[in-house]
Amino acid sequence: MMESIPIAKRHYLNFNASSGFPAGSKLYYECKRCGDVVPSQPADSTHCTCRNIMIDVDYGRFSVDDATQVRLFEVA
Repeated sequence: MMESIPIAKRHYLNFNASSGFPAGSKLYYECKRCGDVVPSQPADSTHCTCRNIMIDVDYGRFSVDDATQVRLFEVA
């Protein structure tokens, strides 16, 4: 499920991937490879187009292939 959130409403946050990936109702991940936006707490399993970011809701898995290609933002 790709989200369409205007750039003006995005507040980018710093995070350390080695400490985990934050989740919250207003937090989203942007894949710098394909440009897709994925919610940190989706209702259903989802992934970005290039599959760098994959979330499996049924098993509670959050998978990122290359964390250097991921940005975290909060919706203002």
